[in-house]
Amino acid sequence: MVIKMVQIVDINGKPIRREVLREPQSSHVAALAGLYAEHPSQRLTPQRLEQILNEAELGNLQAQADLFTDMEERDAHLFAEMQKRKRALLTIPHEITPPPNATPAEQADAAWLAEYITEQDGWEDLIIDMLDAIGQGFSNIEIEWQQLGREWFPKAFNHRPASWFELARENQDQLLLRTDDGMGAPLQPFGWIQHRHKSRSGYVARAGLLRTLSWPYVCRNFGTQSLAELLEIYGIPLRIGKYPEGIGKKEKNELMRAVTELGRYAGGIIPKEMEITLHQASNSSHEPFMALADWAEKSMSKAILGGTLTTQADGKTSTNALGVIHNEVRHDLLSSDSSQLAMTLRSDLFWPLLVLNRRANADPRRTPRIKFKVPEPQAPEPVGASRTVQVNLGAPAAPTPARSYNSQVIAALVAALTRKPGADDTQTGIDEALTALLSGNKPAEGLIAMLQPAIAALSGELDEQSLLGALADAFPQLDPTLLQANLGDTQTIARLIGLYAQQEGQ
Repeated sequence: MVIKMVQIVDINGKPIRREVLREPQSSHVAALAGLYAEHPSQRLTPQRLEQILNEAELGNLQAQADLFTDMEERDAHLFAEMQKRKRALLTIPHEITPPPNATPAEQADAAWLAEYITEQDGWEDLIIDMLDAIGQGFSNIEIEWQQLGREWFPKAFNHRPASWFELARENQDQLLLRTDDGMGAPLQPFGWIQHRHKSRSGYVARAGLLRTLSWPYVCRNFGTQSLAELLEIYGIPLRIGKYPEGIGKKEKNELMRAVTELGRYAGGIIPKEMEITLHQASNSSHEPFMALADWAEKSMSKAILGGTLTTQADGKTSTNALGVIHNEVRHDLLSSDSSQLAMTLRSDLFWPLLVLNRRANADPRRTPRIKFKVPEPQAPEPVGASRTVQVNLGAPAAPTPARSYNSQVIAALVAALTRKPGADDTQTGIDEALTALLSGNKPAEGLIAMLQPAIAALSGELDEQSLLGALADAFPQLDPTLLQANLGDTQTIARLIGLYAQQEGQ
């Protein structure tokens, strides 16, 4: 009996060589092992930045990739904002779903993949490494395979620096692995997870978000350097040494050394004939440099998270309503990041796993998907809204003795608001509600009930010290529940009256 081996092909129908599974592609390139970052952010100028970005468009991505890495390493604000966006996805639950109208075999594939992800220790690290594409525009993770029995599983997911890759000369959107001969090699199927993150449309060299952030970064660098020079020059008084005429070079050097040591050690010695005077430097301000740094930070926050109010609170524009709106923008970014990540995982990880372990002829279009359950943002509920809805739907409000009278007022107001326009008893309903509200004195009664322990403590004849002690003892016994209940319902009543007035005006 002749056993025929099934030939495994990639998504384009090209055969997969077994050597790809046994040895990573990058291990054949000796030059990559000795490739070190050049740190182009040192002494970065706008002219140098423009040169780096232009080189990347022409195919040489090394300087741009090293610069983007330096930016995250050197700028604490930029690093914090990028980490917020990357790690937000780790908090989102996910599930593996089979394709529509799935067969029993496809449902079994989805369950098998879900079990694999659950047991994968490096899953969160893989997500973070893939999301490096937000800043760089792409992130290539090399898969190191291992065979356990008859099944193939990733042994490790190795994130490779973006500087290891270059653009193909005939295709600006194709990434090649740098090789010793300088020609570059296409990335082998089943050997890489290639995540492209579209922060904006365009070729891969210009798709990274850090390309946009590089301009605020270089401006902030200039501001920081200028501020440091300002503090160095104006932060300490000027020290001037005076020497008499006719002294030699040796004595002048001694005076200069004394002036220098005075600024460093706050002490020194000089001959009696010499003199050192201190002069206060001219007044200057750090505000222009701080304003530049603040502008750069806010620009970075807007580009990364879509706003600034989820990052910092300056006490001026940080209102709760604007914060909620900016948080909804972050929700939109989270949904976009998760959907792009899911597409890459489906094509570059799930499908190879199924082909190697389940069915060699698995249809890539029927590969199970990973779905991130991004929660919808919840609008804050106004005060008393839940109670209003209950009454409007006919459900009785929570029975509390202190609220019975206010509940009648709310019910009358809701009845007036829900009647058909033009009904004769609409004004009657609102009048009845106002009459019931003004006829009682429940808030005052609640206040008196709350202060009753303190009033009892003041009834005796006590001196000043004893009086303060009695009030301190009575304070823990004060119960503000009744007063709080009445104030909350009163706010609800006022809101309903405003709605009624608006309805009547229309």
